[in-house]
Parts: sequence; structure tokens; C-alpha cells
Amino acid sequence: MNAVFKSPQRVFLILLVVLIIPITGFSQKKRIKPPKRSSKVKSVDQFVDNTFELYEKIFVYDSLTKVGVEIPSELEDELSKRAEQNLDSLLLLAPDIIDAISDASFLKQAKATINLNKAKKALKYCGFIIKDYFVSEEKDD
Repeated sequence: MNAVFKSPQRVFLILLVVLIIPITGFSQKKRIKPPKRSSKVKSVDQFVDNTFELYEKIFVYDSLTKVGVEIPSELEDELSKRAEQNLDSLLLLAPDIIDAISDASFLKQAKATINLNKAKKALKYCGFIIKDYFVSEEKDD
């Protein structure tokens, strides 16, 4: 593994830079649902699936934190480890997406674009929550 990706905080910061998250708050009242149909473009579908796996973990963490549930440090560590694995898989899939979409038929391209837009919304939410919880904790330390 590359030295840049050794700590989860660095991976999270890289994700934030890639997504260019606005400084203003991002409030989500209800869960973003994953796409109902796959695009039939393998790398896009894997990217979207991995994005929503990460999103579900972070959404549950955020929901529990907002209602005041104390999350044990072991669970936070496990969440961080699994989130890092999801991010690594996203980074591995990202370079293949453009080539795969350009080689697909027009209808598959359209569906892949729609699915990627949903994944983009989920990643924006993830980036904001990661920044809000983990980067602010780092400043407190």
C-alpha cells in the first residue's frame, strides 16, 4: 500500500479534496437510496455498490451520533477500518470508469451516468460527515 494511504485520516482528507466539499453545512434529513437498476457497466456498478456500502456505514454512525448514542471506541475503529477498505476499492475502480462508460452503448451510458450522480450525492454526504466528525476530532487533539 502506498505511504499516502497508510492512515484513515489521510484517505478521508484525499476523498474530501477529490470531492471539493463546500465549506457550508450539508444537512440530510432522509437516506439516499441506491439506484434500483444496475447500469450493466461492471466497473460503474461496482463503484456505485462500494459507494453505498460506505454511505450506509457513515449514515448509521451519523444517525446514532445525532441522537446522542455513545459509540464504543472499538466500533468506531472497526467503522474506520471498513470505511478505509471501501475508499481503497473506490480509488482502484475510479480510473476504469471513464473507459468503461465510453465503450458502452448509449442507454448503458445514460444509466451509468444517472447511477454515478446518485453515488456522487452519497459521497458528498460521506465527505462532509467524515470532515465534521474526524477532522474536527483531530483538531481537538
